[in-house]
Amino acid sequence: MNYIPYADIARIMAAFAVVLLHVAGARLIREDIGSLNFVWAAVYDCAMRWSVPLFIMLSGMLFLNKAKKLSIKTLYGKNALRLVTAFLFWSYVYNLYNFYAQYRNVGKAALEALKNVHNGAMHLWFIFVILGLYFVLPFVKKMCEGLTKGEAEGFVLMSMAVTFLPKTLTSFKVFEPLVAYIGKFEVCYAAGYVGMFVAGWYVATFERSKKEIMISYLLGIVSFLYMLVTTVYFSIERGVIADEFMSFKSITAFLMACAVLVWCKSKFEKKPFTRKMRSNLAFYSKYTFGIYLIHELFLNISTAKGWFVLPSMPFIGIVIEACIIFGVSLVVTGIITALPFGKYIS
Repeated sequence: MNYIPYADIARIMAAFAVVLLHVAGARLIREDIGSLNFVWAAVYDCAMRWSVPLFIMLSGMLFLNKAKKLSIKTLYGKNALRLVTAFLFWSYVYNLYNFYAQYRNVGKAALEALKNVHNGAMHLWFIFVILGLYFVLPFVKKMCEGLTKGEAEGFVLMSMAVTFLPKTLTSFKVFEPLVAYIGKFEVCYAAGYVGMFVAGWYVATFERSKKEIMISYLLGIVSFLYMLVTTVYFSIERGVIADEFMSFKSITAFLMACAVLVWCKSKFEKKPFTRKMRSNLAFYSKYTFGIYLIHELFLNISTAKGWFVLPSMPFIGIVIEACIIFGVSLVVTGIITALPFGKYIS
């Protein structure tokens, strides 16, 4: 399978975007709803919501590629096993941190962390999504091998209709009958994140006209604005954060991810990369999973200690704090990866 530089660029961008949105989210819940600082935190949080969907799309782009030889033994014995070991290890680490903060006793914290190892940190839900996609991957790959561009678009649109659209409309009472009606179809095969998985393969496989590319950008921008306005408006109206509009399963997050991947492909696909540039991209790209796993620990420590950067100026402080946490996570991931067992947990 040929090396695809723009995929690594997109993966690195997504890793930083995850850190940025989590830093912004930590600020969001601490700001007075409706304040200017609250709005700034919401801007960054909403603007980075394409990150996790993009990770899923990149996985589909890689595994559904015709040139990618798929071995069931490798898929379940290597790829899936790595996800399981990474989940168990980091679930234990996060539980240990949380229980020690609660009990201030290492022994008791270690025991409680072990008893609750099946309940990982909130951001580790992503591992279950990827494992679920691995289960259906052989069948989806067979399906994609015979799809035309139009058929692929039809499948992605169906997925949007049964999964992402209802999630986007669920907060509006006027759409309750429509959401309930869509749910009756129970098109499970096209539901969930399979549509994102296939969409990543679709973007990489088929060419788009300049008009289609511009439409993708426009939909991405409109989606961000819709997400931001609805989140801020309903948060102020309710007095609590209306986080359902920022869901990774919303059609807005999906369209934003599509726009970013289309941009990466159109911008970098035909760009000449030297061997050194390719090597550097591959080097940093391989650490993105580890960064995703570990960054939340440093964010939790920073938040618990009150180490907010420029708390009165979140529009600058959020970015600086995200850069610091991203950099520290990158270094620690590199150290862990160098250990004999590092590849199983990072």
